[in-house]
Amino acid sequence: MPHQPRHAPCRYLITANVHHLLLVFVFSLLLAGDGAAAATVPVPVGVILDLATALGKKSLLSVEMALEDFYAAHPDFTTRVRLHVRDSDRDVVTAASAAIDLIDNEKVSVVIGPQSTLQAEFVTYLANRTKVPVISFSATGDAVTQYHVPYFLRACVKDSFQAASIAAFVKAYDWKNVVIVYEDNNYGVGILPSIIDALQDVDVHVIYRSAIPASSSDHLIDLELYKLMTMQTRVFIVHMLPARASLLFARASVAGMMSEGYAWIVTDSIGIVLDVLPEHTIDNMQGVVGFRPYAAKSARILDFTTRFVALFRAKYHENHDIRMIKPTVFQYWAYDVAWAIATAAEKVEWVRFSNIGFQTPESVVKNLLDDLTPSPAGPELLSSILAAGFDGLAGRFTLVDRHMQVPVYEVVNVIGEKARGIGFWSPGFGLSRLMNSSSSQGQAKSSITPSEVLKPVIWPGDSTTVPKGWDFPVNTKILKIGVPVRREFKFFVNVEANPNTNGSSVSGYSIDVFEAAVKRLPYALRYEYIPYDCANSYDQLISQVYFKNFDAAVGDVTIIANRTRYVDFTMPYTESGVSMLVLAKNNDKGTMWIFLEPLTKDLWIATVVFIFFTGLVVWMIENPTNKGFQGSGLRQFSTAFYFTFSTLTFSHDQIIEKLQSKVVVVIWCFVVLVLVQSYTASLSSLLTAQRLQPSVSDPRLLLRNGDFVGYQNGSFVHAMLRRLQFDERKIKVLSTLEEYAKALRTGSQHGGVSAIFDETPYLNSFLTQYGKEFQIVGPMDRTDGFGFVFPKGSPLVPDLSKAILNLTEGCEGFQIQKKWFGDTTSSTDYGSPDTDSVRLSLRSFKGLFFVNGFVSNHHAADKVARFHL
Repeated sequence: MPHQPRHAPCRYLITANVHHLLLVFVFSLLLAGDGAAAATVPVPVGVILDLATALGKKSLLSVEMALEDFYAAHPDFTTRVRLHVRDSDRDVVTAASAAIDLIDNEKVSVVIGPQSTLQAEFVTYLANRTKVPVISFSATGDAVTQYHVPYFLRACVKDSFQAASIAAFVKAYDWKNVVIVYEDNNYGVGILPSIIDALQDVDVHVIYRSAIPASSSDHLIDLELYKLMTMQTRVFIVHMLPARASLLFARASVAGMMSEGYAWIVTDSIGIVLDVLPEHTIDNMQGVVGFRPYAAKSARILDFTTRFVALFRAKYHENHDIRMIKPTVFQYWAYDVAWAIATAAEKVEWVRFSNIGFQTPESVVKNLLDDLTPSPAGPELLSSILAAGFDGLAGRFTLVDRHMQVPVYEVVNVIGEKARGIGFWSPGFGLSRLMNSSSSQGQAKSSITPSEVLKPVIWPGDSTTVPKGWDFPVNTKILKIGVPVRREFKFFVNVEANPNTNGSSVSGYSIDVFEAAVKRLPYALRYEYIPYDCANSYDQLISQVYFKNFDAAVGDVTIIANRTRYVDFTMPYTESGVSMLVLAKNNDKGTMWIFLEPLTKDLWIATVVFIFFTGLVVWMIENPTNKGFQGSGLRQFSTAFYFTFSTLTFSHDQIIEKLQSKVVVVIWCFVVLVLVQSYTASLSSLLTAQRLQPSVSDPRLLLRNGDFVGYQNGSFVHAMLRRLQFDERKIKVLSTLEEYAKALRTGSQHGGVSAIFDETPYLNSFLTQYGKEFQIVGPMDRTDGFGFVFPKGSPLVPDLSKAILNLTEGCEGFQIQKKWFGDTTSSTDYGSPDTDSVRLSLRSFKGLFFVNGFVSNHHAADKVARFHL
């Protein structure tokens, strides 16, 4: 017979012997079919907790209170849960031994606990082996359920559930990089895959994972914290058990890492207990932001809290601060677990298992585990617990896929002695100030600021300024910025020796843009330029940034796909593309007949047709009565059509008499007026427009003719020319502006080139010096323009990109461009002058011709009808 537990929660207890006699008597009555049982059936339930910890003590009291409340509310129930409590003493082996003892000796039907994730891993194996359901309210680690464990139930939320809420919070403040600080064991590691994936989904990089062993000394923690201080990132996500986290924040406070500029985020294992931590611990966590499952403060919880505090003091006789002995959501879950077990026990038909017990196997026992046999009531009890659904202290108790559903998380901020709620996160609504309200509120997410989504946060150092997410390391040094030494195109970067400092002075368009962008940053940036001879290849300069020899590179560095594999670029500060530079030639061909070009062929034909048609209609109307339109056939023809043609120059005489003729002529004159004015404007445009066009407009023509082409020395354009199938022998390397001009003027037939391929910014700078003698055709290939180079993941990239965008859109960017390239705009041409754009087509005058034709047809038809009458 199981021994009476020390912590029996029921009000009415009977002695073991009487209990045994009554149980035998009840079973006898049931077997005889004489009606319902006259006494209760005990249901042994094991409890495994760390009773030396506050969590263990509080949770055991919560379980006992739940059973007392349950049976007070259901006095007619025929079952009574009997608790068999074991202390795991914060040890995995002890917890496993306690589970074996409870299952093998006490024959428990259910096990509540164990308390920690590490202890639960082995106990879940025993649960599956013996079919004894194990239900935990505090083992939140993901490692427990990485394998199929049907008899392990989690009446709490998995750590991975909060990953999306933390990622949303980080995204709301536009932080790009974070460091994860976690406890170096299965519990700490378990959350990493889910939280890293969630952060990557919102384009946040985990640049470092700091593993703190559970047994670390203060010295080892200090060393790890110093390593974090030497990094640029200032956003830390902490996933630890409360005891280890308390030590971490104590050391971080000593190291000065709980000051302004830092952002600390803690997971729910810490967030749940923020309100009950010791005062000295909470003092070290000022400004920390935490997440915890939300439990609405109901009248039922307030009553439970009052009774809980009184019972805790009476039971343990400890003079704790009342704040520290208050229950948390862990105790709410423990209460609900006990209630669910008591409810499920009542639904099981225990009479069917009265003669069936844990049978010792007849085979030879090879080890301790072989002696454990399946529980006969386990499967039915498991099904009853899984089917449970009721309103518990923590909310609706329903197990989905053997664990609690994804809850609403409360976002809290440690201020003073407690954690103040600043908002909520839920799967359906995301971050919001209020429960079940959308953060977007119909606005674009990019326009939402954190202050609109959450209540104001007091950050470490009692600061209301949002941390920018990074800072210069404590051992910061001046940023080393490599600049290319150019022989030509010094508009962009010009490095000259400075005799006054025995160093170098750096200037140029790229330098001015960079320095203007740096001035727009919300913080100071210390840097120095270091000239670097790229040996005519900017890939070498980029490799210096990749290998951390330079902290950045500033110059006319083109953003291309292959380079982005190794470094990050800011947004471009110049236009993009590879274009073709050629000689411009005068296009005077066909100018003798240019007066025909303003009108298209179909419009010329339509005009001539309507001239004859209008003349015919006027003749038909005037001929019978007007002597001017009578006479010989030749005279009538010449009179009618001379009159119509003369309307083109408005030199016609007043020889018509009929009203119908005048209406037709007035309509026609209006058409002529519009047509002549449009013709004059179009012809003027064609005559006054510059008639220069490029000598070559298509690279394929260069290939067919076998012409020579050139490119800038060291440029990636050489690879592009090879892709276009230019013969290597037909490609010439050019280095200076003078070589550009001379090669094009000489021409391909006399040792020069027919075209030069280069990036558009270089060609534009060339045109500022050599004017309209040359023209740009293209772009022939697309690039992203020039950008500044930084190592992968550098936090400077987004800030500088925003600064460049503001700079190029404002007047200052135009002034810098004007300083280096003058006030002229680039004369990019995409081929021959588009004369079609100024030519007039019939489509533009269809309406006028339609009206004129309708009026003329009407009067002509009327005249014909009168003639037949």
